[in-house]
Amino acid sequence: MPPAARYELYGLRSGNPYTCRPLNAVADDADRARMLELAGFVRLATIKEAVETGVSEKGPVFFLINGVSKSGRTSLANHVMSLYRHAAGLGESFATHCAEPEEMTQDPYPMMCSTLLSLRNKMNEQAIAIPDVLRERFAELGRRTHTDQMNAYDLQEIAGLTGSTYAAAKRGFGIRYESVPTKKLISLATKVFENTRTVVVFTVDDYDHANTFRLTRAERERLASHVHVVDLSALTGEQVAQLARGRWTGRPPSPFHEEGVKSAFSGRPYTVGRAMQHLELLLEFRLREYDRDDPWPTDDLHMPESWLVNRMYQRERWNGLGGIDG
Repeated sequence: MPPAARYELYGLRSGNPYTCRPLNAVADDADRARMLELAGFVRLATIKEAVETGVSEKGPVFFLINGVSKSGRTSLANHVMSLYRHAAGLGESFATHCAEPEEMTQDPYPMMCSTLLSLRNKMNEQAIAIPDVLRERFAELGRRTHTDQMNAYDLQEIAGLTGSTYAAAKRGFGIRYESVPTKKLISLATKVFENTRTVVVFTVDDYDHANTFRLTRAERERLASHVHVVDLSALTGEQVAQLARGRWTGRPPSPFHEEGVKSAFSGRPYTVGRAMQHLELLLEFRLREYDRDDPWPTDDLHMPESWLVNRMYQRERWNGLGGIDG
């Protein structure tokens, strides 16, 4: 077993800063700063403005985030909910319902029932007084989850009462649907929460297979009136270089040669998650090759262009981590 990488030589107090994981700005404020624009990869100012506009209009905020695996969909969805929480002044009084991919079905109705009943449970957990009329509607919904389905407008009424109950308690909630498999869920959710002060974020797999879907141009145009659609593409070499610099938390400057990163990552497309995995391992490789005790900055801990290009070539040829489809 190889020895542990000596991250302290780089002045890194919390390990490798390129460890790939979904950012969760709702649970950890520090993750808000880790979300980077990366030269147009994601337009955070535009997203923030859209969220703040929705909050000021006292209506719902809907986002659809489209991308392949490891493209940053979940991180951006959490960031949107964090922006909403901040704009609405909710702080710790913000509840979230997150439906994960394994919970998704082609039938949106039970998904919507689960969402509303989950929000009921969160009200109970937060000791929010539920009005009798809403409690009765929740009981009815529980009986009609699989048979004798409620009309969308009945569900809309329950959502509206739920939203007003949260608001009366000076609280709020947000919803994230992960890897939505059908357009029907988007249509139903936007109808159900049409009159509710909340944020709902859908993430969609940008693949052409049976368990997902692609929006046509006409559908995008129709959605644009009430849903903000964000497409997450692969990164350019320049964007990966910005990622390497922006996520560095050790002793300055970043040890990655900027032009070297651009060259090493210019051969094929990489999602933000795949790029992070490569940066994580490149940093670890450099530390394992280093047998001295002099801390960064020092030449032997720097990652020059030739070293980066050769290492990336070796990884793709021998280890098969790959790029966007790897």
